[in-house]
Amino acid sequence: MIKGTGVVARRRDSLYFWSCVAIAGAATLLGTGPTAAAYEVVTVTNGGTIEGVVTLSGKAPTDAQIKVTKNQDFCGQTIPDPAYTVDGSGGLANVIVYLKDIPKGKAGPSEPLALVNTKCMFAPRVQGAMVSEQVKISSEDTVLHNTHPQNADTNATIFNVALPFKGFSVTKPLPSMPMMIKVKCDAHEWMHAWIMELDHPYYATSGADGHFTIKDVPPGTYTLAVWHEVAGEASAPVVVAAGQTVKPKITLAAK
Repeated sequence: MIKGTGVVARRRDSLYFWSCVAIAGAATLLGTGPTAAAYEVVTVTNGGTIEGVVTLSGKAPTDAQIKVTKNQDFCGQTIPDPAYTVDGSGGLANVIVYLKDIPKGKAGPSEPLALVNTKCMFAPRVQGAMVSEQVKISSEDTVLHNTHPQNADTNATIFNVALPFKGFSVTKPLPSMPMMIKVKCDAHEWMHAWIMELDHPYYATSGADGHFTIKDVPPGTYTLAVWHEVAGEASAPVVVAAGQTVKPKITLAAK
């Protein structure tokens, strides 16, 4: 977890954003500070789209492996480390791309999030959510797991659910305030996932090729931000025109 403005400032020579221009920005995770005015759901007509690809510059660790310390007969001896998931063109997966401080816009998702315990890992690794959204937790494994989300800033437990057998599932609400949530499995210490909880629905997670899309954005000027569990955070202005697609270039540096 990146902590504090100072970390980003010290590393600004290795963090690039918008055509590889260095930006030293605040790198504070969403926490439990003063709350802004409530997000307002309105009908968005002729909204714009933010679409692009997050790429990685520099060398990420290759063939990084996580050592398995429990249930090796089921989980195996090692599991590929998904922290840097990069395709052949440099597209970086598992990056949350989101707008900051958008006061009104489209309604949030109607279906609950999915968080699956599968092959002794969580899937998806990283995702966004709206405050108070429901999350369906399930297991595809035959070993005991538990899903234990915490406030990433304070380590305060949000809930802790045991998943004793394959096919078991339970649906729980997320907190009613924005925060970064770190999810762990106490039974398997290498299992982690992240959920960035926001007070609006304008977010996306980059796919296996680094691609992301944010639709139905009310026209205007915003701050577009990115977060990656290792490469860190950055942000820059983005202008969204009615009915148009803006394609920012986003590059993060390997650390």
